[in-house]
Amino acid sequence: MNKISTIAMCAIFAFGMPLMASAQRSNIEHRPKKEMREKHRPRAMHDKDFKMMCEIVEDASFSKKKIGVVKVACISSYFKNEQCVKLLSMISFENDRMEALKVLAPRVLDPNPKEIQKQFSFSSSKEEVMEILYPERR
Repeated sequence: MNKISTIAMCAIFAFGMPLMASAQRSNIEHRPKKEMREKHRPRAMHDKDFKMMCEIVEDASFSKKKIGVVKVACISSYFKNEQCVKLLSMISFENDRMEALKVLAPRVLDPNPKEIQKQFSFSSSKEEVMEILYPERR
């Protein structure tokens, strides 16, 4: 992965979102409370941004670098279940996929454990997926 794509990724995910939120604050202050709550609910990463992120993940040569990209994206983004599954499928080794899931799990808005479990081969890994997605059930 070249330095330019890494810098672009960091700039978009780490700095772009907070700036957009602060620019919109002045418009939100005069809305009723219900609209404000709806406005502040987390939303999944836009498809165009996700596509760009997938290209960066694919360009990364090793699983550790791919996980690093996922970690940077999780700083300011949320994901749909389908996006989470796609990211996991891009990582070669099961241990590395599990590490990526640990980072992604709190940022997945609509987790579907059965779809996520399909990315893992071993029954012990599938059980660990459930523990990661639903830690309160331990």
